[in-house]
Amino acid sequence: MSKAAGTPARDTRDEKHSDNLPAPYEVGYGKPPAEHRFRKGQSGNAGGRPKGAKNRVPRGQGLDFGTQPANQMLLEEAYRTVSIREGDKVIELPVIKAVFRSMGVSAMKGNRLAQTTMAELVRGIEEEDRQLRSSYFDTACEYKTGWEQAIEQARRHGLPEPTPVPHPDDVILDIRRAEVRYEGPITLEEKKRWDRMLEFRDEQQEEVSYFANGYRDAKKAKADPDLLEALEGHWKRSVALYDRINDPLPDRYRKRLENRFYHGIIDAEDEK
Repeated sequence: MSKAAGTPARDTRDEKHSDNLPAPYEVGYGKPPAEHRFRKGQSGNAGGRPKGAKNRVPRGQGLDFGTQPANQMLLEEAYRTVSIREGDKVIELPVIKAVFRSMGVSAMKGNRLAQTTMAELVRGIEEEDRQLRSSYFDTACEYKTGWEQAIEQARRHGLPEPTPVPHPDDVILDIRRAEVRYEGPITLEEKKRWDRMLEFRDEQQEEVSYFANGYRDAKKAKADPDLLEALEGHWKRSVALYDRINDPLPDRYRKRLENRFYHGIIDAEDEK
């Protein structure tokens, strides 16, 4: 049957179909053009997998700078937990501790090599610890002395005093034991928290004085007992909060509370 007059013939010059694909073939996601599809029986990677590709580290997942894989693996193995039997009990220990324990048992049984090795290890650790403690103590001494001199010099010349963190007054040195402890903030971040805490403590002093004076004024005016009881409760709570902040502080930061509540004050007010 002939086509109706005026109907144009379909142009098929640009249509290409693979021999193994049904026509028509719609191109889209997962459906590449027929001429770019893999042919049947032909590999998509003719060259094969590169040698050693299985053990390559994926791009972007390499080792961090300075990382030593062998050392890391050794440490992981040394601290891996294992179960060992001691008498009738089974206990869990890190591998390295189990090794030391076995060495100690052998040394106690008279093994000369174990005795010598363990003694040398202990002496080496103690000496290294002594040197580290001595170096740390010397550094703390230099820090404290240097900043004390700088602060004193600023005072003599009428200059603003430097405020190092930690403050030299917060660096406490125990010369007999060669130990250092800090009674204050040791970083700028800690200093900010301490400043906020001390500011809040001082605000509580204002609260204590406010309720103490309010109680006294209400007492003189012979105010309602319920009001006096409420003011007394606020006074007590403000004192308790102040003490909770102030008492744990080192002596250098501690302040004496004014208008402290205690029952003797209430009794004295009643006598008046």
